[in-house]
Amino acid sequence: MEDENQQPFDIPVSGNLGLLALGYTGLVAWRKKKKEVRKQKMQERKQNEG
Repeated sequence: MEDENQQPFDIPVSGNLGLLALGYTGLVAWRKKKKEVRKQKMQERKQNEG
């Protein structure tokens, strides 16, 4: 996702009001970020177990 200056915008897992202001697009981006972080944590757990 990019900001108004076409600069990359890192979406925080906790979300923020800016994403809420974007409406559906912000919600989708936030959900995608949460899913990526959850997947990364699962992979890290698997590596630590085995």
